[in-house]
Amino acid sequence: MEKFIIVLKGLGLFLLLSAVLFILQWQLAENNVVVLDYKIHILIFFVTLISLLTILIVFALEKRNIIGFIFLGFVVFKFFAMGYIAVFQKDFRLHIVPYFVLYWVYLLIEVVFVLKLVKKQD
Repeated sequence: MEKFIIVLKGLGLFLLLSAVLFILQWQLAENNVVVLDYKIHILIFFVTLISLLTILIVFALEKRNIIGFIFLGFVVFKFFAMGYIAVFQKDFRLHIVPYFVLYWVYLLIEVVFVLKLVKKQD
């Protein structure tokens, strides 16, 4: 039961941080600082969400020593997803720096979660 509560807290915190990032993107667009495409942000969000859900489920199932490998696999997958977006989305090329900042923020969130889960696993 304790692991289930940790999974729900982690998921809730991730969703809260993601909502803050979406609100920040909306505010930047409202103030004409930088207008970013929501489709790209949603894609980055869902890839990170799938990664975190997988890692949290593996943690809840008490599978030891594979969280790091799953995390590494999803980091590589997300990097190739960003390459796919860069090739096929013209808006991405126009605002490449803000999108990579967004990518790195989501990656930082994911790294913090994985580090906390690995520490709790030991």
